[in-house]
Amino acid sequence: MAQRRRKRSKKWLGKLVFVVLLVAAGVVCYFVWDGYFRDKSADVEDEAPKSSGVVVVEEEESVVGYEEPVNEKQETVQYDGENPNESASITGAITYASVVGGNLVIRVNIDQYLSGGSCKLSLIQDGVVVFEDNAVVIDSASTSTCEGFNVLVARLGSGKTNINIAVISGDKNGTISGEVEI
Repeated sequence: MAQRRRKRSKKWLGKLVFVVLLVAAGVVCYFVWDGYFRDKSADVEDEAPKSSGVVVVEEEESVVGYEEPVNEKQETVQYDGENPNESASITGAITYASVVGGNLVIRVNIDQYLSGGSCKLSLIQDGVVVFEDNAVVIDSASTSTCEGFNVLVARLGSGKTNINIAVISGDKNGTISGEVEI
């Protein structure tokens, strides 16, 4: 008698693979979901003002603990100085003065809001005016600036150069000074 070999059903193997893949997909989804929201909460914490924590050593239990930082809103202090727009003289600062690509580039910020006017640049070396130029005043939201000055270095000598910018607008005037090494 010939023995008949019994065929075993392999449906269980397919079901097992399906369950394993389903569990693996669930674990991956959990980690992605958790990582996404964990990063969001860290971003929110980063936006809050930080204060340093204090490490406290308790002698009785000899345990190092961490005291929660206290986040207090800092009080906004109003500027109590004079309003520069009410001043009769014009003040400001030279914000940039350097040689770039064969040009001496000079930029100025004026502390007051001026709706128009002119800026007269004088470059002085060894007490002698070596270059003069004019530019217009450009207004901004609460301050102003001169249009800017680009001077060929070939027109100037090398060495320490004093910068004087006379600003005139209506009945106000002032001088903004600085120096640059060429």
